[in-house]
Amino acid sequence: MRVCFRLGLVLSVAGLINLCLTTTTLAQISPIDAEFNPNRILDDRDILDIQSSTLKHIQEFLKNKGSLGRYRTRDIDGVEKSAAEIIWRVATSYKINPKYLMALMQKEQSLVEDPNPSQKQFDWATGFAICDSCSMNDPALQEFKGFASQIEWAAKQHREKYLLQMLGRGATIAGHMPGKTTKIDGVEVTPSNQATAMLYSYTPHLHGNLNLWRIWQRWFSLVFPNGMVVRGKTSQLTYLIHFGEKKPFKSRAVAASMIDPEKIVIVEDSQLTSYPTGRSIVFPNYSLVETPNAKRYLLVDGNKRFIAGRKIFLKFGFNEDEVTEVTEADIGDYQDGPDITAATLYPTGLLAKDANAHYWYVEDGVRQLIPDKIFLQLYFKRRSAKLLSTAKLASLTIGDPYGLHDGELIKVKGHPATFVIENGLRRPIPSEAVFIELGWKWKNVVVIPAKILESYPIGQVVNIQPENKSDNQLLTSKF
Repeated sequence: MRVCFRLGLVLSVAGLINLCLTTTTLAQISPIDAEFNPNRILDDRDILDIQSSTLKHIQEFLKNKGSLGRYRTRDIDGVEKSAAEIIWRVATSYKINPKYLMALMQKEQSLVEDPNPSQKQFDWATGFAICDSCSMNDPALQEFKGFASQIEWAAKQHREKYLLQMLGRGATIAGHMPGKTTKIDGVEVTPSNQATAMLYSYTPHLHGNLNLWRIWQRWFSLVFPNGMVVRGKTSQLTYLIHFGEKKPFKSRAVAASMIDPEKIVIVEDSQLTSYPTGRSIVFPNYSLVETPNAKRYLLVDGNKRFIAGRKIFLKFGFNEDEVTEVTEADIGDYQDGPDITAATLYPTGLLAKDANAHYWYVEDGVRQLIPDKIFLQLYFKRRSAKLLSTAKLASLTIGDPYGLHDGELIKVKGHPATFVIENGLRRPIPSEAVFIELGWKWKNVVVIPAKILESYPIGQVVNIQPENKSDNQLLTSKF
């Protein structure tokens, strides 16, 4: 059912513009939209960040999505331009994110992905000044008609109307502002930022904004390689991307136990909303914990290893002061690892070297050859190597060579190709644009010998966008 009302907007045309509401409740939202937050639909930067794209990227995006990449028409200055050029001109003029303008056109007219759009879709591209109950032939609406005019007025409305209204008098003309609760389709909504207040001012119903959010997730919610550690710009929460989930770290100290803080990737929080939230990572690696039944464990790489008695605890030099009391539920996500007994060798790991100056990583009686000194710089900066005798080394089982960690960026000196390690594979990063879009830093690319690079099989090319599906689907199935 559609409910319409009339709302006066401060525009250059006399009269009132009809806006329509669609009656939708949160109970009607599909389970695949579980991450949709009606109080924070997009981040402010998602609407206002002009640095998120370039003219070249807009053109490539439109070309890959549909026929809009080939469309040309007159801009408001009378000069014929491509759709990408018009979008870029408006975006830079009003400091509006071009990605948002494209998502708005898709939400309103399906224009970006329609292979054969009609003239009506072009003429009312952003849905500005139209509704179900008003005539598009109304003379008062004709100055808003046309592809360039639609984008111009939509951008102007957001930057020069909604934003300035909030900055000047605290709320948009529709009455929306951060922190103010209003009812949208019978649901109480409290925008937590300016972007969400603007979205409800432009489209004052849940379903339309849910559709916009779906489009944004499908197009711009990045697909991060498994093992990456990311931090939201606004929330400042740090997550491990782990098999399609984002697992929050309890603290930065816990995150630092797993990754060099300099390698944490900073992203928009909205780019993470398509990932379901997993259980928090509460304990640093190699934490000692004790459950209510007095069992003690060493937590290592997602496993809990039972320590078989006090004598064993003392044998390995564990410290009573470092034991944390936990419940069974606190460590419920940890898998059972091998028990730590008198026969266990180096349960917390040892950096070793032999008489020939070869370095090894030893854990649980298994020695892994460290194939190059670059590994010492990456993973063993603060550890000194213990010299082990030939006989002692010979008593240890030889495992696979020590490997690069998931999320590591690598390349060979003198060659431009750059890769990211994921699940033992090297995934090619296809372009500088993809590298930058994912938030990586060039200073974190590790130069390794060609023989080490070649020891990693090639995986799939890194793709920053999820698979293309309909607006009514999110991409949880991809993971």
